[in-house]
Order: sequence, then C-alpha cells, then structure tokens
Amino acid sequence: MKISVAQIHPAEHPTQTIDKVAALARQAAEEGSRLITFAECLLTGGSFDSREDLERGAIAIDALTPLLEVSALTGILIVVGFYERHAQSIFNTAALIGPQGIIGLHRKRHLPFMIGDRFTDRPQEWTVPIFDTEIGRIGLAICYEIRFPEVVRTLALEGADIVVLPAAWPEQARMLPDIFSTVRAAENMVYFVAPNRNDMDGGMQFIGTSHIIEPSGKTLVRAGLEDGVFSVEIDLAKARNKSLIRDPGVFEVHPFRDRLPETYRL
Repeated sequence: MKISVAQIHPAEHPTQTIDKVAALARQAAEEGSRLITFAECLLTGGSFDSREDLERGAIAIDALTPLLEVSALTGILIVVGFYERHAQSIFNTAALIGPQGIIGLHRKRHLPFMIGDRFTDRPQEWTVPIFDTEIGRIGLAICYEIRFPEVVRTLALEGADIVVLPAAWPEQARMLPDIFSTVRAAENMVYFVAPNRNDMDGGMQFIGTSHIIEPSGKTLVRAGLEDGVFSVEIDLAKARNKSLIRDPGVFEVHPFRDRLPETYRL
C-alpha cells in the first residue's frame, strides 16, 4: 500500500491553498497513493498576534468541501491541518477526510505558548483520536504533542497502525524530527507520518524534513526543504506485530505484552 507525505508552500489565501491541496491529493491518488498528509496549520497559516487576528484567519469545516469532493471521487484519504472556527471557539485542528466525508477531527490539546496556539482554545470534550478507515486504523496528533510520550502510546494501545502528526517545526525544534519521531515510531511499533511546513510564516522559517518512519524505526522517506509529494509502500503487518522474535523460545521481546501499567505513574 502506498502512502504519501506532502511538503508544500501554502498560497496567499486559504481557498487557494485548499485548491492546491485538492490538486495534489488528486495527483497522488492517480499515482496509486491511498493516503496523503499535509502539515499543521497549512490551510490558514499559524502566525497570529492576537485572538482577534486568529478569529479572522480561522476557517470553518465547510471550507474543506473541495477536499471532500476529491476524496469521494478518488478514494484517497487526506489529513490536513488548519485553525478551525467552531461556534465561539478556535481550535488547532487536523482533519482526516475520506470518501464518505470527514472521518474524524483531532483538536490539539497540548498548546505551546507560541504562534497562534497562544490564543487557541483547548477542547473540553475529548476521545482518543483514532479512526477506522479502509486502509487501517489511523491515529492523529499535532506537532508539540510529540513531546508527550503518552499521546502516541495511547494511540498505539488503541490499535493505531499509522500515526499522523502534522507539524510546524522551525530550526529550534530540529530535535523533534531528527530524534523524537524515530523513537515514537519504534517504541510504539507504528508507522509514523510527520508532514512539516517548509515555508516562512510571521518571520519563522520552518525546516521541512517531512518523513515517514516504519515500526522498526527505519526512515522510509525524509524530505529536505524542497516542495514535493513523497511516497512509499508500507506493510501494515509490521505495525500489527508487537513482538521482536530473533530466536523463538530463546530470544523474544514483547514490549506491549510485557508492560506493567500498574507500576507506572502518569
């Protein structure tokens, strides 16, 4: 099964960026990809100086209609990030879109004091953001949430095959794509997909390096700073095997079976 991570510069207006995302999703589907993922806050931008600016820049779910149409037409799944206007709230949201419509939303709960997240609301209601799809179970997290091991572990314990973490990482956060992503994939034995921004927003230059890592911790795809759609074939059986057996009956490691949650403190 082929999946893709997209690394692109957004256009000047959300509607133009949505059209750009739709075109790339259609192209990826034509090339055989079943899933394409895009970065955090890609549709709206992420740099806002006040709550008022954020409210003006956020978009409602209805704005995603062109993406729903592409998914319905081609069957490709799409994950994309944006600031969402919902009633009186503004959320930093990642949407998972499928042929039947919006499969699920993840509204970022771990909010760093930076960019638009300074003025963003934390959702009061929460369920584990993991969703059954035609290609497997997909879990969602967003950017800063990679710093909390419990986030991805929770998704893995709920049966995630693929964890998608849309990101907006600048140079100061390089440790996250360089180290944390590999650890999160390997410790949870999941495919870890992290589309990052590669543009400049509000004076902050993002570093690209969008990547896909397999459950062993091996990097399958890693972009530079360039625009592009980067695809790879994956085998979900690797994410569903939670044991490492080198020599049956002699050398076996079962990281999930051997957990002792009663001894842990959160």
